[in-house]
Amino acid sequence: VYGGCAATSRGASEEGASRSLDLPTLVYCVQRNFSGRTNLLRRVVTQAVACCFGKHCVALIRPCSVDRLIRDNLASPEGTARHLMLLTRSPAVLPLLLESSHVPLHRSAVLVGSRFPEDRTEMYLVHQVQRVKLCMMRGEICVAVNHDRIYEALYDVLNQRYLVQRDRRTGATRRMLRLAIGSRSELVEVSAGFRLLVVVDSQQAYEQLDLPLLNRFEK
Repeated sequence: VYGGCAATSRGASEEGASRSLDLPTLVYCVQRNFSGRTNLLRRVVTQAVACCFGKHCVALIRPCSVDRLIRDNLASPEGTARHLMLLTRSPAVLPLLLESSHVPLHRSAVLVGSRFPEDRTEMYLVHQVQRVKLCMMRGEICVAVNHDRIYEALYDVLNQRYLVQRDRRTGATRRMLRLAIGSRSELVEVSAGFRLLVVVDSQQAYEQLDLPLLNRFEK
């Protein structure tokens, strides 16, 4: 709820302090913060519009495209948006993402979950988390596809609880996040541009993933 209010406030003021909230901006902000379950989103958008503009404006609702929502999330300034979870029932979403301009191949890495026993070992998991670490340090987009075993290591990353370190000599600052790697954890420098994009089957997400994990993502 806080995220929705904050986004609505930013949307109303980004073009000037005197600009009032309009209907498209409200719909956009609600979509950014309450997407995931289609029926729930439709209900929240309808109630928000009716409350702010009157029931007669409900018929004027025009949802934003998924393409724009993905683009705006990945382009959000650091610390202003949750990381992104794409809920899908189609295996074609990954090729479409990579063919789009939203996930440039030269600054992204794709991690795909596996059910093979050899890929369920702790050593394999550590290797995958190390790849996330590289993305954080390089400011790249990390795309994790049906990779449920990796999520537990990323809770602090998803919370975006940054530790800021300042160099006493130069005055330069570094933003750090704690990343769990195997049985230990370490602080990792996060460069501008880092985003985590999780692609998961929608049915699996709501039946198998923990609710606190789902709430940490923009969907």
